[in-house]
Amino acid sequence: MMPNTNTNGIDLRSKPNTKHNNTNSNSKTNTRGRRRTMIVATLSCFVIIQSLFLETEHPMVVDAFVSPTGTCKSVSSFRSGGSSFIHGDGQNQAQTLTQRSTRVPGLLHVLQSTSTIDDVIDDEPPVADNSSSSNNNNIGNNPIMENKKSVLSSRAIADKLSEKIGRVEDQRIIYPEYDTGEVTRVFSSLKYNRNELTGITTATHNAGSVFGAASLVAGTMVGAGILALPAATVEVGFLPSTGAMGIGWLYMTMSGLLIAELSINRLGQSGMPGQGMLDLYEDSLGPKWSRVGSAAYFGLHYCLLVAYIAQGGSNLNAFVGFDDLGLPAGVPQVAFAATTATALFLAKPAAIEAANKVFVSVLAVVFLGIIGFGTGSANCHALIDPANQHPENVVDALPIIFLSLVYHNVVPTVVNQLEGDRSKITKAIVYGTSVPTLMFLAWNAVVLSNVGGAALDIDGVAATIDPVAILQASASSGGSGAILANLVTTFSSLAVVTSLIGFVYGLLDAWTDVFNLPTEGPAFDKWKLPLFGLVFLPPLALSLTDPDIFFTALDYGGAFGVSTLFLVLPPIMVWKQRYGDDQQNLLTKPMVPLGKSPLGSMWKAAGTLILEQGADKLGVFDWFQQQFQ
Repeated sequence: MMPNTNTNGIDLRSKPNTKHNNTNSNSKTNTRGRRRTMIVATLSCFVIIQSLFLETEHPMVVDAFVSPTGTCKSVSSFRSGGSSFIHGDGQNQAQTLTQRSTRVPGLLHVLQSTSTIDDVIDDEPPVADNSSSSNNNNIGNNPIMENKKSVLSSRAIADKLSEKIGRVEDQRIIYPEYDTGEVTRVFSSLKYNRNELTGITTATHNAGSVFGAASLVAGTMVGAGILALPAATVEVGFLPSTGAMGIGWLYMTMSGLLIAELSINRLGQSGMPGQGMLDLYEDSLGPKWSRVGSAAYFGLHYCLLVAYIAQGGSNLNAFVGFDDLGLPAGVPQVAFAATTATALFLAKPAAIEAANKVFVSVLAVVFLGIIGFGTGSANCHALIDPANQHPENVVDALPIIFLSLVYHNVVPTVVNQLEGDRSKITKAIVYGTSVPTLMFLAWNAVVLSNVGGAALDIDGVAATIDPVAILQASASSGGSGAILANLVTTFSSLAVVTSLIGFVYGLLDAWTDVFNLPTEGPAFDKWKLPLFGLVFLPPLALSLTDPDIFFTALDYGGAFGVSTLFLVLPPIMVWKQRYGDDQQNLLTKPMVPLGKSPLGSMWKAAGTLILEQGADKLGVFDWFQQQFQ
């Protein structure tokens, strides 16, 4: 069930009119104008805050105890409305408070049953000596009492603001020791080793490391999406696309932290580690809405496999030269899909993992070679030339940018590896996403600075330009250009293979969940061949319809699959978990600060992108342009 997005929130960002039409004003006038702006902004914030406080729908009860000498002894509670520990209407609350407080003689009772704190009611003057009576008679003029009222009013404002922004009450936390940091992890991963000679079994703590988890995140991010980045950003320019990459990193990092929060809370609720993304969708959204997540999950994976098979066939064609043999179109894609499918089907998981590590290591070395050779021939002036910057086109590049930053399917694995340690998980996600993002920026700069001029010389066809293909085509030029071209082709091939392995296994796990099959053993082996056919045949068929479908598939996957899976559903699920009517017990407090604001920002921005890209791909904008020309 989707949450009610009407949070009754009030935007605290005042927007005073600060335009100064007189450009000849001296510095004193400008200073006065800035001061006037600050005063107006301060007053606006104060008025809004007061309006927030005066909106309280329920009475507020404050129970404060002040000694006859005017010193505050204790404040028992400070809650508003239904969250107060005293329930019922204001009259009953006052009666309950008075009855309870009358048991403590010699105390002044401060009771307020409206939404502001202005009146001090001394409902039971203490019977004491003359000195005490004299002090009580003057208590209304006591500055300490006035300060007390001011403190209570400030706390009421802060309490109301916290409620508006969004908060999780302490009493909803399952294990307070975990929340305070006294206990850092949720469970301990133990590894048992049996000595065959002595028969003794020992247990060791198999603690995951931040470096290992961050490497997993980084390795997942570095995929075929990086190959499409230059083609998506060549129309935008390096500087605007760098800003867009920064925004994309922020949103995708927050999304990963939200998924980690969901995983940790689900771990605390169920006591079962090892749940994947589809499990989180079903647990958080229910059977009905989880189908949306499942559909987006399968759609994204198949779009990416279509892109990988298409690009893998092109790379294989560059190495082998199928075109020179006179073979029909599509043969490179069939050869690539058959080769990779056969290798993954026959190889053992341990062998595939070892090969993948080798591929990733070679990939890193080749990337450094590309940066080294590409920097020497880069045209830095053209890269940052204002004439080549077009921020108005940045929206069209967002699907590929978001796609290149995907790593979220391994977040539940990271949570399990780090045993639910919130601090380590946060570091692993932030560090693991930051390094690849810097790599993407360097890659984008090198490619665009080496081919940007050629791209700009082709008027009106910028959308069809693939800067990576231009670099690969320069292999016959000789010299450093040929070396750079060969490095780019090798990098492209390794990126496709390493990414394809992960997504193939992701689809296999998803289909075994759908058909309720085990992931290993005789029962899995019986259905292994049909499952591999279900994974490889549909994307191969789509790639044969258009060998150049690589960018189209990635664009659709980023616009609809990534946006739905990782920018719309996670904030909705977290919203329901934190602020839903059922008030679920939680293991961790929010891992993304500022309460409801980032949640609403994420899914609304992603929803807008989905609508805009959908209208654009359906030709709605072109139709309107034709109608109103």
